[in-house]
Amino acid sequence: MSHSGLLRRYLIFLAGVLCSALGISLITLAGMGTSAVSSLAYVLTYVFPGISLGTFTFVVNCVMLGGQILILRKKFRPIQLLQVPFTFLFSCCIDLWMGLLGGLVPQSYASHWVILLMGCACLGLGVALEVIPNVLILPCEGFVRVCSQEFHWDFGKTKTGFDLTMVAAATLLSLLDLGAVYGLREGTVVCALTVGYISRFFCKRLAFLVKKPEENHLPDTGVSAA
Repeated sequence: MSHSGLLRRYLIFLAGVLCSALGISLITLAGMGTSAVSSLAYVLTYVFPGISLGTFTFVVNCVMLGGQILILRKKFRPIQLLQVPFTFLFSCCIDLWMGLLGGLVPQSYASHWVILLMGCACLGLGVALEVIPNVLILPCEGFVRVCSQEFHWDFGKTKTGFDLTMVAAATLLSLLDLGAVYGLREGTVVCALTVGYISRFFCKRLAFLVKKPEENHLPDTGVSAA
């Protein structure tokens, strides 16, 4: 792969990181619960007031990167340490978006839903832009992929199990320390049910971003690529 082609892929991945951060911020600001993967970090902001969602997002992701290293051991590739700066950027962007959009206060139940669905759409697009370049992956998703590959588990089921584990951990911590459930509402369920479909929708339609120019203009042979 040429240097320009590799740079293009990393720029697309970067756009995905920024878009995912916007999506998580919108979902959280909708006030209907946060995404499953962000639930533990979100609850920690209540347990330790004054520490931002972005900060705890970075901490949780670093723990997941450590999990990847423990599982892979010598098979862990040093290039994957680039997950750290991208995760730092991702976490900073969450706090940046939360600050910029802090005045976005829903005034009705319908407006809560509008902001939530906008967030799901942004998160789905962001995930697609992270996946399409096939260069890196953020640590939480990377941990799921490593577990799936190393233990020969189905990726979809592993992802579901991971999300449920994060939600369970967030619920348990919330109940034990706060006496009530925080950050988990109908929006969490909607996010879990829709983001995957949205990301697949965008993956199919944006795959051309990483193809060579000539691949986008191949003559129609009548053979389906499905």
